[in-house]
Amino acid sequence: MKKTKKTILVPTDFLQVSRYALQHAVNVAQVVNEGITLLHVVKLQSEVGEAKAKLAMLAQETNEKYGLKPDSVVALGDIATEIARVSAAFDVSMVIMGSESIKGKDALTETRTLKVITSSQVPFVTIQEPPINKRYDEIVFPIDFTVENKEKHGWISYFSDYYVSRFHLIKPNISDPELIAKVDLNMASAIKHLDDKGAKYEIYTVAGEKPYAQEVLEMAVNIRADLIVIMTTKIAKSSKFVLEPHEQYIIGFAGHIPVMSINPR
Repeated sequence: MKKTKKTILVPTDFLQVSRYALQHAVNVAQVVNEGITLLHVVKLQSEVGEAKAKLAMLAQETNEKYGLKPDSVVALGDIATEIARVSAAFDVSMVIMGSESIKGKDALTETRTLKVITSSQVPFVTIQEPPINKRYDEIVFPIDFTVENKEKHGWISYFSDYYVSRFHLIKPNISDPELIAKVDLNMASAIKHLDDKGAKYEIYTVAGEKPYAQEVLEMAVNIRADLIVIMTTKIAKSSKFVLEPHEQYIIGFAGHIPVMSINPR
């Protein structure tokens, strides 16, 4: 049975970083007026009862602290598969998940988090630390040369509707004329969406002295960004997605800044 109101899905393993994710989700839910659904995935049927009890306790604690009581789901199976299934069944707007395993990693190839992100049909926000700000008002949009990059521009409307957001468009420092042309097309698309919404924005080009991902993160820290938005890349003639190495680096080293990953349609 589908819920009529959109909800934010928070997978939890009951560790501290999962509680950080729940704090982030509460902040978003209070702004966009959506519910929260807690999800815990178990491997054995015998673990279901204990998981339900823990989720009920966590939901009650959340209600007492924030005045918002999440729904709870216990699922049996693989976490990536169950996040995708629950996301469809509960009309999930985004997944917010804490992950200790991604912290400080250049590549996420062997991590469960990478599998979950690239299996999700809804935006996936990864966090490593508790929220500093309650709102997504300073948002970093790296602008690269991929075709998929344009799709995240639709989220400009979402953030503009709910937040007083200023967008920071960061271009790579490149010399290849063909790649420059593709970046310029993506930049033009972003600017059109921004202008249509009357949104504030700044445009930057990295110095090109370090890897692009590293310079994006350094700029995000200096900007005091509340969120970084990236796109996965669709594998040709496939329904699968990948995170490019520079995007994996951004997720791994983002620290206190949440990263939203969006799979292209």
